[in-house]
Amino acid sequence: MIAAAVRCGLVAGFCAGVLAGLVGLVAGEPSVDAAVALEEPGPPGPPGEAEVTRPQQKMGLVVGTGLAGAAAGAIFGVAAAWAVGRVRGDAWARSLKLGATLLLAVVVLPALTYPANPPSVGDPETIGTRTTVYLGTVVLGLILAALAWAAGRRLADAGLSAPVRQTVVALGVVAAAALLTAFLPVVDEPPSIPAELLWSFRLGSLAVQSTLIGGTATIFGLLAARSEDSGAGVERVRATAPA
Repeated sequence: MIAAAVRCGLVAGFCAGVLAGLVGLVAGEPSVDAAVALEEPGPPGPPGEAEVTRPQQKMGLVVGTGLAGAAAGAIFGVAAAWAVGRVRGDAWARSLKLGATLLLAVVVLPALTYPANPPSVGDPETIGTRTTVYLGTVVLGLILAALAWAAGRRLADAGLSAPVRQTVVALGVVAAAALLTAFLPVVDEPPSIPAELLWSFRLGSLAVQSTLIGGTATIFGLLAARSEDSGAGVERVRATAPA
């Protein structure tokens, strides 16, 4: 089961990654081009130094997101295999639930806490710090999602109805996310580009990440549901076959 789920995840993640790269070309790269144009030209590099042009970077974006999507899809497949018997619903419903959870934990929470910046924004000396706190927020988001799932199971075992326990869990997640946002380290670096350009880049980054995760969950759900229906059909044929 895990091997089949990983194969589905690789396919789903690669397709979603390529789609996310195309979204990035349309929604994100114009902002990057504008931000790069605002940077002061630096000193020329040593003779013969290889330089990656912007067209090459844009082509690499699609290839890179496709490969990153395949890796993320494989992990998603493992999570989907774990969810069988633990998360309610068929393969399609489980995939969408996992996708929504990852979207909130890995994309929305970090974006609200440490939104993305284009190349010309931020002190180069703080890149390490910003990367660390961003990845830390992603980990905290995943932990918060796991705790929310465990709380939902406990409330279900206690006999609470679905509307009540979902409301309680949602309020708990919002309160915990607000506390995290309030107590996480602040990286205060005034933007050096127009606010309109900054937010255009951040929305484009959010669109790319949402496409990657949402696309992976959707494509994986379709593939898994088809496989699940095929398996159920085989079992029905075996059950009705003469002995």
